[in-house]
Amino acid sequence: MKSLPLILAALLFVSAGIGAWLLLSNSLWFGQQHLPLRAILILLPVSAGFAGGAISLHGRFSGAARLLSILYVPALLGVFGYFLIWLPRHADSVLSISMVEQRLITDSSSNALVEIGFAYPIFTPTLVLRNGQLFSREIDVYLRMIDAEGKSMLYRGVRDEAPPGTLTVEASVRGMLSGNDRYLYLPLRLAPGQEITGRLVFIITALDEGASFLGEMRRANLAQFELRDANSGELLLQTPVAQ
Repeated sequence: MKSLPLILAALLFVSAGIGAWLLLSNSLWFGQQHLPLRAILILLPVSAGFAGGAISLHGRFSGAARLLSILYVPALLGVFGYFLIWLPRHADSVLSISMVEQRLITDSSSNALVEIGFAYPIFTPTLVLRNGQLFSREIDVYLRMIDAEGKSMLYRGVRDEAPPGTLTVEASVRGMLSGNDRYLYLPLRLAPGQEITGRLVFIITALDEGASFLGEMRRANLAQFELRDANSGELLLQTPVAQ
């Protein structure tokens, strides 16, 4: 029955591989869990790997199996130490957004406007967002402007799924751009440490006819991006739009 330990070791190795793959492919869900639970979840495939190695080495390489068993203790302490001590103290805990490019979707026949039943400029800035916080985030991004006359305007980025039967302009723009994976739609979902880059889409509906949106934004008293929690609406970050 010498093959039984080898079969068990193989099963443990496979379990370790599957467990690691599941954690890596579900990083958003993993980042929503409390830190002690994350440590336990990480230790499941680690423990399976150590156990599989110890079983496969036992017998012909008993010394190596014993050493592997001893090394499991610092691995156990290291994982818990990382999630419960190092990460809360040394993670940057910063949510950041930066704009790397300004762009309007233009159409030569409509003087920098896109005809979608109504004529609106579609502002598509290329943004880099990074979640340096300890937990996953679902984020909505707004563009707030206060023009030279003091008029306040607030635009939310186009959503991935708008409520049925509402906001037909938003739905039209979403459908128009659906074939291009460079665009990002709300809510943005970021795991801890994750960074994403892409173009957000803002439909500029409150602009005077014939006015240049980029010109108005340059003259505005205030132009900033606001990051809000997609579920609670809590303001997480506000940063000026780079001119």
